[in-house]
Amino acid sequence: MPFDEITCKLLAHYTAHRPRVVDEWYGPWNTILTTLFPPIEGYVVTPQRKNYIENGVPFHIADFIMEVTRVEGPNITPRTVLILEIKNSQHWPNSIDRFFRQLNRQVNFVFADSARDKLYWIAALGPHWVYGMKDELDGGSRGLTPLIEWHDTIHDDSSFADLQTLAALVHTI
Repeated sequence: MPFDEITCKLLAHYTAHRPRVVDEWYGPWNTILTTLFPPIEGYVVTPQRKNYIENGVPFHIADFIMEVTRVEGPNITPRTVLILEIKNSQHWPNSIDRFFRQLNRQVNFVFADSARDKLYWIAALGPHWVYGMKDELDGGSRGLTPLIEWHDTIHDDSSFADLQTLAALVHTI
């Protein structure tokens, strides 16, 4: 069963007609993430910090970034379990390498802040998306590991099945 009708219609429309701004992808992706990671199960979906410091130098991320955190323990400590980074369609496919470098910096930043051994990620360039993981067992030296091939749409049955698989993986960490 795919996502709700409105979300699917919006995604189909954005796939056929590129939004003017990347922020228009926020609503559908927020719905997808809150469906896969409901608050009743201890998850919170939020926009992520867009500024971070690396080697003493402040960076600003221009992309739209969201996090899924799991609230744990008696102190209600949030632990990031997934990052989604979104760019608009015009960046497909020419900006993939730069996009992954930037996503890798964000993932490394989250590990230093609130992740544990493993973190999942979704990279979305308009309707094109892929997910994967990164673990800290090797000290973070390895890059991002894609776990599926790129999808060219978000609202089809194949994408829905892969997103459910991702949710099952995230639920295990």
